[in-house]
Amino acid sequence: MVSVSPGLQIEVAHNFTDAPSQQAWDALLHESVSDVVFLSRRWQQIWWDNFAAQENCKLHIVSVLQEGGAALAIAPLFIEAAPLPPLRPYAQGTPRPEGEGAPLRTVRFVGGLEVADYLDIIAPAERLGEAWSAVLDYLIEIGGEWDVIDLHSLPEFSPSHDLLSELAAEKGLTADIFPEDVCPVIPLPEEWDTYLMSLRKKDRHELRRKVRKLEGRDDVRWYLVDPADRDALMSGMQKFIELHRKSGSDKAEFMTEPMAAAFLDMASRLADTGWLDLAILEVAGEPASAYLSFRYNNRLYLYNSGYDPKFGSYSAGVALLAYRIHKAILQEIKFFDFLRGDEDYKYDFGAENTYVYRALLKRNTEQQKH
Repeated sequence: MVSVSPGLQIEVAHNFTDAPSQQAWDALLHESVSDVVFLSRRWQQIWWDNFAAQENCKLHIVSVLQEGGAALAIAPLFIEAAPLPPLRPYAQGTPRPEGEGAPLRTVRFVGGLEVADYLDIIAPAERLGEAWSAVLDYLIEIGGEWDVIDLHSLPEFSPSHDLLSELAAEKGLTADIFPEDVCPVIPLPEEWDTYLMSLRKKDRHELRRKVRKLEGRDDVRWYLVDPADRDALMSGMQKFIELHRKSGSDKAEFMTEPMAAAFLDMASRLADTGWLDLAILEVAGEPASAYLSFRYNNRLYLYNSGYDPKFGSYSAGVALLAYRIHKAILQEIKFFDFLRGDEDYKYDFGAENTYVYRALLKRNTEQQKH
């Protein structure tokens, strides 16, 4: 236990066994400014077990405690020796990070760079500044263990990216905070026709044309896999993985055997949460397209997709996306979140850009001397 700001203490767990319980963690998450699926305890542990536990990484799950022991915040962090990732396109014009390409002892969010789209510390909006101040005090205290703090995927809807800039200056750290990527989002109306009329005329016409072409066949069906049926879920995930690999060389390179195993593990361990949303479209009994999403709070997160190019002339991926958006409106979901990436099809469906930010913090020159 370490004292930081007046009335606050830090408790650190270096494994999930000693971390706050799922009940305590998720209760705090539901009160936090960034209540997203990627910050749930289950997701965080799935990521750690699959991507970091066997590497040269040290876990630092930092709990900020108030007097009496109640948790004010949880910061799921780890330290690894690795090169800083390059800047992404939305950060062009930002100075290149010093030491880019060379291994540095780096503080990161649990959740990594490839498979979690929104990351943050877990704290209520009105206490977020206090929470970050305490976390930075802790990191400064263990400053001999790291060279740089590199925090990815800070969401636009969280004040964290602004607070980090202010607090870094107060604590003698240098900070570069900049947009990292876009997460296009559709605010969903209450009616499907209202949604269609919100699209550009050309996009509305194209959507209707492509859906009608597929529906001209009598052997097309789409469905949502029931996660409670474990056999159906695992079968559906195998179909999704196969379609993902068929979609293009970049997706085939991403979906390695270890990555596929991680996806299957994630589906298995989240099966009873009600968050998994796997939509599959079949043509003549064959899987043609699939979307793996998460339904969490009032948002549907479109996490990843796949399609079979042999059904490209029928725009099976476009049609399934239209069906899923229509279903989301019927389910009274308020936001359809495409997550990271600026692919053209997202804007054809009426998405609007939101941003995620990256924060690079270092000790200033005077601190480095000491």
